[in-house]
Amino acid sequence: MSDKKFPQKEAIRINRLLDTVPLPPGIDRFPVDVAMVAQDLTPSFNEDPITAVKGEKMGSSVDGMLVKHSFRNEWAIFYNTDVIHPGRSNFTLAHELGHYMVHRQSLNKTKFQCGEKDMLDENLQGIDIETEANAFAANLLMPNSDFRTQADGQKFSIDLMQHCANRYGVSLTAAVLKWLDFTKKRAIGLLSEEGFMHWSKSSNRAFRSGRYFATKKNCVEVPEFSLAAEEQYSAAARNGVRHGPDIWFPGEEVMEYSIYSEEYGKTLTVLILDDSGGYSDPNGFNEDDELLTDSYTNFINNGQDPY
Repeated sequence: MSDKKFPQKEAIRINRLLDTVPLPPGIDRFPVDVAMVAQDLTPSFNEDPITAVKGEKMGSSVDGMLVKHSFRNEWAIFYNTDVIHPGRSNFTLAHELGHYMVHRQSLNKTKFQCGEKDMLDENLQGIDIETEANAFAANLLMPNSDFRTQADGQKFSIDLMQHCANRYGVSLTAAVLKWLDFTKKRAIGLLSEEGFMHWSKSSNRAFRSGRYFATKKNCVEVPEFSLAAEEQYSAAARNGVRHGPDIWFPGEEVMEYSIYSEEYGKTLTVLILDDSGGYSDPNGFNEDDELLTDSYTNFINNGQDPY
């Protein structure tokens, strides 16, 4: 077996190369052209490059595939043209490139097929390869240094997250999840449908203060008087509404930002709590178990991101 490769490190390696490439006038560094990276850069890395990136109709069960040629030492990425959301398609391309960079040699496989069922499974060696491919994709498409430049020191808003989503060619949900990894605020993101949460993710400070929703272990209802329960798509909901104590958490006021997709029937919500909240490590709860795959896998598995 080949030496273990780490998804974040492989993504950083590619981004450092992209940072050195002179761009023609009018061409932006972002969003990352994953098809170009796959076909133009992998020949410089390896003797078994990716030589094709193709779209095909695959129905609803498969998002993308990485496949080795039957007799040539080459690979191809296939993505599902039935998926109409460009942010999801871009993430799928990066996800399959992640399998190529991180897993093709260590697992000695010739085909990676990725859909909802596959993203929930671990391979026989106990490595959660779908989580690793998602981590690669997130770090390739939204490099830490550039994301900090966009978001650090900025007041949170849905418009700021939409700016990041547009810049990186990802979904609004993916941009929010990335922001939650960086923010020093006590903040929580969640996706809900018909009054119940699909998933939630707490920032580090929110989690350490005991503010989280155990959506993997329990069926969690959104509060009756929250914007999420009202399924709003309004300027007020996008700009944030301050709730008094006991709407979301006992004794704490919360700023709630929500955006509802009528087409998909789901609401993306961000909660920001005051920094003065009491801090204590939660007991009897393991966030790694709660986020069983990781935030990006959960967002793909639970709703295929309508944003």
